[in-house]
This record gives sequence, C-alpha cells and structure tokens, in this order.
Amino acid sequence: MRHLVIGGGGPRAIVTGVGSILAIRCLGLSKFSTIGGISGGALPALFAADNSNLSNLLKRIVALDFSELLKRSEKGYDPLTAFAQVQNGEIVPQHKLLMRLLRKGALHTDRLGELVDKHTSEWPEQFWTLAMSDKAHVLFTKLGVFEYGFDGSVNVLSDEPAPLSLAIRATCAIPGILEAVEYRGRYLFDGSLSAYGACPVAWVRKHFMAGEHTIIRCFASGKDGKHNGLLWRVGRRLLCHDSGASPDDANSVADVNIEPSVPEIHPLRFKLSLEQKQLGILAGFNATVQELSRHAGLFREGLREQLPCATFEQLTDLAAAGF
Repeated sequence: MRHLVIGGGGPRAIVTGVGSILAIRCLGLSKFSTIGGISGGALPALFAADNSNLSNLLKRIVALDFSELLKRSEKGYDPLTAFAQVQNGEIVPQHKLLMRLLRKGALHTDRLGELVDKHTSEWPEQFWTLAMSDKAHVLFTKLGVFEYGFDGSVNVLSDEPAPLSLAIRATCAIPGILEAVEYRGRYLFDGSLSAYGACPVAWVRKHFMAGEHTIIRCFASGKDGKHNGLLWRVGRRLLCHDSGASPDDANSVADVNIEPSVPEIHPLRFKLSLEQKQLGILAGFNATVQELSRHAGLFREGLREQLPCATFEQLTDLAAAGF
C-alpha cells in the first residue's frame, strides 16, 4: 500500500508536480493505492493516475499557456447582491454574506474543464481530489463523492464519480479569484482551504488508512511561502470557519517529503514563460530523484539508478526514451 499526494500551489504545483511524476516513473515506481492532489496539484496527480504518455505530457505542459485556461466572468453580476440580508425569504447569516460575494470570483475555469475533458473522461482507479464547502470537506473519487462534515457527519453525495472536469475545477477554485463550482446544491472552493493544509498528508492517513512508510508527498515552495500561508489561513477562517484549526507541522510530514523550491514561480500568477516552466519541471524532477533515492530502502521492488538532470534537454531525452 503506497500513496502519492501532490499539494497545491497553482501553476507552480502543476509544473513541479509534472517533474515529480516524470521522476517517479523514471525510477520505476508504478504501484500506488491512491494518487491524489488538491488545487493545482490535482492536475499532475491526475496525469500520474491515468498513466499519461510522459513525452507527450511534457510537450503539452511546456506548450500550454496557463493564463488561457482562465477567462473573465460575466460582467452582468452585481456584487452588491451578495450583501442582501434576505434570500429566498430567509435571513442570511452574516458569515454567509462574504461567501456569497467570493463564490463568484473574477475568473471562470470553463477552459480548464475543457482541457481535462480532452485529456481523459474516465476516472482513474486510484485518483482522488478534495474541495471545500462552508460546512464540509468534499472528496471526489472513482467510487463516488463523499461529504465529510465539520461536525463529524459523513454523507454520500453520489455513488457515481462526478465528472473529472468538475472535480478539478472545484479543487482549484481560489476564493475571490476563480469562480466557485456548484455541485448538488453546494458551492465548492479550493481544496487548500482544508484544515489539513495545502498538502493533506493527514487526510490520507485518516481517510485512506495509510500505514507507516507509505506516503510520498510532493509540495513545492518559493519566496512567497509566508504570504500564501496567511492568505489560506484567512480564507479558511472566513469561508470554512468550522473546519478546525490549521494543522501543525507534524500533520504535513509524510514518509518521503519531496520539496522542490522554485522562487521564480508565484502560485497566483498564471502567465509563465517557457524558461519558468522548464525550471519548474526540472526542479520537481531533480528534487524527486534525490529524495526517493535517499529513501531507496523503503521500496521493496528497488529503484532504477538515475542521476538528477543538469539541463531540461536531458530530461526531454529521458522522456522521449520512455525510461
């Protein structure tokens, strides 16, 4: 039983996550019980779970303009309606006024959904992702959609998997920036707002009953770490106020912790240069090779020998060779 979890971080999580799954495949690791990701990390987790052709994937990510996946929302929306004291004849609690304002967002993610639909429509067996409502964690899996209430309740929202595109859009819905996604009467936001943090290792331990020496975590960082931490804490407090306190550092530590550092890429800036994308992918690849090799004793099947790549061209050649 082995689990891979890729944390959030917008475009930075995407490119470093792609680099990580290239390295994982290169080293010969293929058997995972679950492969999950939240926010930007959900995309590379999906690519890993559906066994994407790595050479084609690398070319597509390098060529992709992330900013083109996000378009401005309709201008006809009047934000002042969010502050109406009465909705459908009922008084709206004060904390929900802000949620109604933020659920609209400045940008919509329809094109992101279209990208996912073009990539695959079949839900991969091991893949999962997580989004948030104001009352619960909402888990999307191949087996269905499950709501874990902040009050301890568990509700099966669907015994069929939701569309992959909907799940990815929901876990990426940064409050106030990207539109919330409606599902079964609930408005869903970024999975990073979970009390389990931006890389929910503790969620995997609790809900997938992961044992010792089984979790591989990939979570990229940069210069903006403290600023982002404050942003997510405020968002969690305002939108998911009953989800519990932020996790301590112990809850975020896995058995193998892959932590590429890419200060050149900000997680909330979606326009990346070719050089930034290549740097991010290379950083994810090299950090993963180094960390997995350091923990080679955990893998009974053994690891293939692989050195870090000095250039992006070396990595491209590896991907083309199919490892």
